[in-house]
Amino acid sequence: MKMLMLYFSGTGNTKYLIQKLEEQWKEHGVDHTTVAMDEFEDSQTHLMEEAEVILFAYPVHGSMAPMLVWSFVKKYASYFEGKKGIVLATQWMFSGDGGAYLGRILRKCKMDVIAIDHFKTNNNISDVSFLKVKNGASNDSIRVRLNQQIELFAIDYVNGRHRKIGDNATSILLGAIQRIPFSKWERKLAKNVKIDSKICTLCNVCVNGCPAINLFNDETKIGQNGKCTICYKCVNACPEKAISIMTKHKPKIQYKGL
Repeated sequence: MKMLMLYFSGTGNTKYLIQKLEEQWKEHGVDHTTVAMDEFEDSQTHLMEEAEVILFAYPVHGSMAPMLVWSFVKKYASYFEGKKGIVLATQWMFSGDGGAYLGRILRKCKMDVIAIDHFKTNNNISDVSFLKVKNGASNDSIRVRLNQQIELFAIDYVNGRHRKIGDNATSILLGAIQRIPFSKWERKLAKNVKIDSKICTLCNVCVNGCPAINLFNDETKIGQNGKCTICYKCVNACPEKAISIMTKHKPKIQYKGL
């Protein structure tokens, strides 16, 4: 069956998952096309129409999909009716129903969600001092486990074995404990990216890299449109370490990805 893989990745964990999965699909002869959600254009909707299976991949935010992903699904909901769906969620901590959350939304779009899975990756929240950021060789063990899980997922898929991780009452309850408070906090964070104008050089790395098109340069400072998707790409990419989101503390160590 022809598959369309739609993914969103801020600092690279979900992109790594998708790249490794592409290698598996080529090995198993799975016909697929891959497009990043933040780069998807209306002229590409034919890819949705032609696909029999649509796979969604994203990093879990507070047991939810990022706002960018939620907005994408809402915009193109009519294209999902009658399609088979797969949801893959990358997570640092256990999210309960972080993948099943989107699965429920897709079912409302009349999609047949056949598989949901979670993949453990690294922490990319670098502006919270007690959360450890790992780079380089420190990622070796998690990379090995992740590669094994991706390979097993691919083998199960081609053999018709599908799991729906987090799609049960216990996981939904555990997810809700995180989701209810985070959903309110998320709306505040979306409007409050903290940029230290004293050390910002207006280099535009954050502006050019922002997948939500939230940041802009007005020639005196970096401004924002109030729609940050909290992906942490700007925080971890800023050459001057001038940006933070969840706290006022700028990162000492930036996450460079798997």
